[in-house]
Amino acid sequence: MRFFRTPAWLAAGTLGLLHVPADAGDVDVVYVDSFEAGCGNLLYAEPFAQGDGSAWPSPWSVLGNVALQDVQQSRARLMPSPTNYSLARMGGAVSTGNVEVRFTLRFEDLATQGVGFYVRQNGGYLGLTTPHGQGYAVFAEASFRGLPGVGVWKEIDGVEMQIAHSAPPSPALAANTDYRVRYQVLQVNPTQTLSRAKLWPASNAEPAAWQVSMLDASAVLQNISGGIAIDSWSNIQTPGTITAHTLVDNVELVSLCAP
Repeated sequence: MRFFRTPAWLAAGTLGLLHVPADAGDVDVVYVDSFEAGCGNLLYAEPFAQGDGSAWPSPWSVLGNVALQDVQQSRARLMPSPTNYSLARMGGAVSTGNVEVRFTLRFEDLATQGVGFYVRQNGGYLGLTTPHGQGYAVFAEASFRGLPGVGVWKEIDGVEMQIAHSAPPSPALAANTDYRVRYQVLQVNPTQTLSRAKLWPASNAEPAAWQVSMLDASAVLQNISGGIAIDSWSNIQTPGTITAHTLVDNVELVSLCAP
């Protein structure tokens, strides 16, 4: 696997039909066409406008290790229980294969937290359910690994693995501040899927360039569809000491077209 570069004229990326020809070489996507049927369709949108204290709305449900999940001030809050891998996961039965995800996130504690969003997800949670967890994900983090920014990940047989992480410098992150994420997963040929993502302050314009972009050839993740999931990560493992939530809002999923 290697990093790919995006042409400057495409980098800002209008949403629509993405084509990757067989000879695409070292570019992600060579042109965008929004006119073919079946592409650019809104698959799911959720503003989390339920009343304070409400549970996450349908189709969301607990997949694993959730200490608290509710809606507060039109944001979905999530907190894990402390374990040796402190990860809370909510899942939803929204079919995703080739898809663009957009959402807003907020950290309450930059030093300990991360937020993930899975697609092609199988309803599993790590190695603790049957089936074990599986899918592609985007993961935003601040400082707990010393890698602030955004990365693309995968989970296979319940094991989460980073595919690639954005190169520095990353956006300057702050607690209790809204950030937008844009994430695309696209089957570019029968054996490879392109994952790319960007993260920026919600009060700013979307950056032109994708901050991370990588092909993955994991066989079990190719040519499939699956649900969605949102993860709240904490690096705290001591019982009773996680008090910060991660928050997610304004989720949108739109279909992309395979080449």
